[in-house]
Amino acid sequence: MPPSVSRSVTGRATRLVALLATSLAAGAAFVAAADSRSLAAPFSNAYPADGDTGLRAPARYFLRRAWVQLTRNMAATPLPATVALDIGGMAAQPFTVAWIGHASLLVRAGDVWIMTDPMLSEYATPVPPFGPKRLTPLPIDPDDLPHIDFVLISHDHYDHLDLPTLRRLARQPGGPPRFLAGRGLSSWFQREVGIASEDFDWWQSTRAGALGLTFVPAQHSSGRGIVQKNHTLWGGWIIEHDGQRLYFAGDTAFSAHMFRDIRDRAGPIDVAALPIGAYRPREWMRFEHLDPGEAVQAHVELGARRSLAMHWATFQLGDEEPITPSHDLAAALQVRGVGGFDVVSVGGTLTVAPAGHPETLTDAGSARSSRDPRRPCAGAALPFPRTAGC
Repeated sequence: MPPSVSRSVTGRATRLVALLATSLAAGAAFVAAADSRSLAAPFSNAYPADGDTGLRAPARYFLRRAWVQLTRNMAATPLPATVALDIGGMAAQPFTVAWIGHASLLVRAGDVWIMTDPMLSEYATPVPPFGPKRLTPLPIDPDDLPHIDFVLISHDHYDHLDLPTLRRLARQPGGPPRFLAGRGLSSWFQREVGIASEDFDWWQSTRAGALGLTFVPAQHSSGRGIVQKNHTLWGGWIIEHDGQRLYFAGDTAFSAHMFRDIRDRAGPIDVAALPIGAYRPREWMRFEHLDPGEAVQAHVELGARRSLAMHWATFQLGDEEPITPSHDLAAALQVRGVGGFDVVSVGGTLTVAPAGHPETLTDAGSARSSRDPRRPCAGAALPFPRTAGC
């Protein structure tokens, strides 16, 4: 066989193998949710959704996602900007939050540094390089991160519980952080990371000086394989510092009752970090993830003074294009006449300010105070051209 033909055949075979492997790996984050009626699963959602049979993604979904990833022209794919994360600027604020991609937030609360669902890897999969690949770069070299004091985990899906990142943080100079997670994950942490996590039930709290941390419900699921689905608890976190509250939703579907309960039981929410991506196809994603319109309604139900968009454009986990969530969010804000919901560059920051004080959003190196939240689209601060009408 001529060398050119051999290379062509080998290339097609390699591409096919990669496609199948990527399909399997990409499904790992969702396969645990394929049937939430798993026998002996100790956890279930506190706010059951009408029409949820427990069935999730069919095999063709993962094949489609794998094919899109393998054939995507990244040069022609619109993505949010990435700006250098200003650690010094964050350290100068009493309470501030930065989006570092996907559901990973870096929070400065007093003299404490916190990370949520830290994901610093190139792939969200148990078998890299197969599986969802990072689309937007990190806004900081991981070696330049400050010493992390607390890590808050929402649940155990691979795009939120990243083993290489957790092992890296466990080895950070100055000692490991305290790992806080939902009930059932401590044995996994001890086995895989070498340090047991502190496990929480919904509404369970801990305090460290002026800092309060509370694990709250989410509408989602858990599991890292095809067995033992929903054997660890999923949720979000309330981070309270000196009377101000940041709500990190983790992964969640919509429940007006749940968001109102969080507002009523946790107290006024100053900033809510809400997921806006991975929402198509809607027939089953609606039981796992908010769409942008539902994120706007969650913002309203929570009574949040500001909200910050996350969980979009870092890994493509849904059928929508990476940039689409920001456009759909801007449209939903315009239709509803709602403001106070920011979309920032990767690396953008937002202060968590006391009531009556304007929050400051820093994006692309420039700071600006929050605008009038009553004005439609006032909070849709997009790090790229706005959609029509917003």
